[in-house]
Amino acid sequence: MSTEERLQILEEGAKGLNAGDWDAYGRVFAEGVIVRSPGQEGPAVGRAARVQVVRGLMEAFPDGVVEVTGTFGQGDLMCVECTFTGTHTGPLEGPDGSIVPPTNARVDFPYCLVMRFEGGEVVELHEYYDQLELLMPLGLLQPAGS
Repeated sequence: MSTEERLQILEEGAKGLNAGDWDAYGRVFAEGVIVRSPGQEGPAVGRAARVQVVRGLMEAFPDGVVEVTGTFGQGDLMCVECTFTGTHTGPLEGPDGSIVPPTNARVDFPYCLVMRFEGGEVVELHEYYDQLELLMPLGLLQPAGS
């Protein structure tokens, strides 16, 4: 599979995510995809788990939009740079299972996905983002010295 074909798959997934089409978004991932994200104690496993996490984020930020800002690939790997922009108007589940009530705060933060493909699906995903860029605008953390 070529890099261009993988980019097409990722583009369709991003369209699905932004449209709330969770089947289209989920088709990017293998049934047993392994996902590593900031703040997780260990990897999450499975397409349904990945969709559930992202769906929860989009429900907390219903006007949220993911924009792909850069991509490159080599072999079976793809790297995708994105930005997420949205307003926190719905409940957000914290990493410990607690619920963060809506803050009406606007967030705009970059993140990066490194994916390994097998065939036409992502089998491994490493997600990188600065948690402070999400938590500080929501008022959940204060800058040092404030």
